[in-house]
Amino acid sequence: MNKSDCKVAVVGGGLSGLVIAEGLQRRGYENVTVFEKSERLGGKLHTIWYKGKSYELGAIFGLPSQLNLRALMKRLNIKADGPKLSRSNYNVNGQKIMPIPKENLGDFVEELDRLPRVLSMYNSLKNASNENTEYSLMLPFSEWCDMHEFQILKTIYVQYFTIFGLGNIEEVPALYVLRIMNYDHLMSFMDLPKFYTWNNGVSSLAEALGSQIKDIRLGQRVVDISLSSNETLWVKTQYELLEFDRVILTAPLEQFLDLHFWDSDMKKCLKSIKYQSFNVYAFIVDKVPKGCGCILENLSPNRQGHITIWDSRWDEYHGEGMVILYAYDPAKNSEKSSLDIIKDDLLNLGIKNLRLYQAKHWRHCPYVDTISLKNGFYDKMEKMQGKNNVYLAGEIMSTLSMENCIRYSQDLLERFF
Repeated sequence: MNKSDCKVAVVGGGLSGLVIAEGLQRRGYENVTVFEKSERLGGKLHTIWYKGKSYELGAIFGLPSQLNLRALMKRLNIKADGPKLSRSNYNVNGQKIMPIPKENLGDFVEELDRLPRVLSMYNSLKNASNENTEYSLMLPFSEWCDMHEFQILKTIYVQYFTIFGLGNIEEVPALYVLRIMNYDHLMSFMDLPKFYTWNNGVSSLAEALGSQIKDIRLGQRVVDISLSSNETLWVKTQYELLEFDRVILTAPLEQFLDLHFWDSDMKKCLKSIKYQSFNVYAFIVDKVPKGCGCILENLSPNRQGHITIWDSRWDEYHGEGMVILYAYDPAKNSEKSSLDIIKDDLLNLGIKNLRLYQAKHWRHCPYVDTISLKNGFYDKMEKMQGKNNVYLAGEIMSTLSMENCIRYSQDLLERFF
């Protein structure tokens, strides 16, 4: 079938789906339809506005080391013209602290020098897909660090990984940590003035991609996909039933657990996907705290539910303004609600007269555990590509980050379209 006649459905209007749909059109596919269950595009590219300024409820920034993101921005003529971020580390009482004790700085430099040599041993990290993952990358990142004697780096990765809702390094396999925060990204992350932000918010990426896509169906949740008698696929939403030649799933894949054409191995894989429960709060306060502040004590699992980071985003610290706060869900046995914990934290920081403006709960950073990786999760998932003319993309296939979503989406197009 030629490209002009092939009808392709892209399920999910987040970054992966938009990159794929726009990329299909540039490759000559003329019948591409995007289905997005919400009333907005972008997924975790989620910008809100207050008093004429943009704030982020999802992704916050990009890095100069993220080459695929940089290339996409260049092609879409999007500039990194947003506010500069300045990060400081604090204790729970708002006092500044050092991220690394002075006596450990020498060991930190030695471990950082060794890191590229160690990472070069892992060929699987060089690929867009996660097939053929080496055994040690399947271990929790903490164990991987112990294996390679990275004790100070373990602490640093907590500060750059756990803090943004990506998970506990005692549980999340090294594969995810090292794909999301590889050596180049780690070094770029330490160079704060070079963070990429956008005056019109990260949603400007979604808006630019969406403006290029001819057929977008917002507010249409795909409730079923079934095979027809002539090897096409029926895509059913709450409103309509449409026929396509190929379907690309970029929305969270466990939503499609009950599709009748999956085999038992595929259903087992989808059931094994786990998430972080992470929250973002936008508060209006009388006195906005300065810059971007990380509360390192709250990264411990026993402080779950407390503020991990705040971001005032704009250099306006006098009078009423907005501050964005980030926190995991509290433990299930917590006596306080997540919102009450956050309010208490703000009071401890000296911030009073709080008004909640908006909040967003994310099922964040999908991953599978060590056992599922050992059982060949990604090898099985990649073998499903193209079976019954269905293809898989999105966060679980790429590992979460804007860079990885773009990279995997483009790789999928090159391999199959």
